[in-house]
Amino acid sequence: MKRYLHILSLLMMSTAAFVSCSYDEWTDPVSTEVPEQSFLVKDTIKVKFTDGSATVDVPVGRDDVTYTVNNGIVTLTNACDTDELVFVLSGSSTNGGVIYNGIYKCTMIVDNLSLVSPRGPAIDIECGKRIAVKLTEGSVNYLEDAAGGGHKGCFYCRGHIQLSGNGELTVKGNTANGIHVKEYLRVSKTFGTLNISESVGHAVKVGEEVEIHGGTFNLTVNNEDTKALNSDSTITISGGTFNVVANGDGTRGLQANYDIEINENDGPTNIVVEANGGKCSDENEHRCMGIKTDLVFKMSAGYVKVTKVKNSARGIRCLSKELTGGTCDAEFKEGL
Repeated sequence: MKRYLHILSLLMMSTAAFVSCSYDEWTDPVSTEVPEQSFLVKDTIKVKFTDGSATVDVPVGRDDVTYTVNNGIVTLTNACDTDELVFVLSGSSTNGGVIYNGIYKCTMIVDNLSLVSPRGPAIDIECGKRIAVKLTEGSVNYLEDAAGGGHKGCFYCRGHIQLSGNGELTVKGNTANGIHVKEYLRVSKTFGTLNISESVGHAVKVGEEVEIHGGTFNLTVNNEDTKALNSDSTITISGGTFNVVANGDGTRGLQANYDIEINENDGPTNIVVEANGGKCSDENEHRCMGIKTDLVFKMSAGYVKVTKVKNSARGIRCLSKELTGGTCDAEFKEGL
């Protein structure tokens, strides 16, 4: 009997070790430099758009995922709270959009997707968890929302986003911001290119910290008092190429409520900002600035250049600066 129990115990330990290995060895495809807890991918749901319609392929037996297609708008509802599901978005529609409701983190693969929404955001993620968004290799993707709505962004996420994949994404925000992330935004060093040159509000608005490890960012803002990259917390850039233009009065290229840190921990960092606007017309007379942080501007490596057209514009405005390396070609204004 003891021999039987010993063998049974060894079998149970081996099974547990196998399950643990299968789970723990899975690496998050979105961000290897900022690893999340490992997860086990179970199933893939495919959504393919055509003008005015879409097809949704849900694996047999996946009863916890439901969907509707209404005049080109696909609403996905994910009730699973144990498995990481993958949603693949592809196809083209001049009358389409995605609304995602879920209670657990998921991965969204964007594969040569072109969406122009007739109402609301092009992608609306109503989930407060981590959403891994990956562009397929070499893909060209386009998102445009409806004008005159009450939504916060063309690409909106109520949770946090990890962005990766060597593709290209162009976003046009006709109502408010181009991309609006309520919580944190992390961009992998594997990321390709983000283009936002037309947005009523900010190009990219983030409610918590921003961590960028690579990629190319072509961001332009034209409307008064808007920002190309705006964080209510900190911005850390440790790799990537930034071509940022702040054209309107009171516009800012990069703005954070807390510290901005520039380094090259994950690759070359090149940031060029044009501050082309003047003062806002409001009573506070907000100035156009290349970079603004309410606290400390920190730079240990990389290249930063801010050019300004008008005398009323500012290069970099911060409470204080810590420059320990790299090249920073910009006029500073420090203090409250």
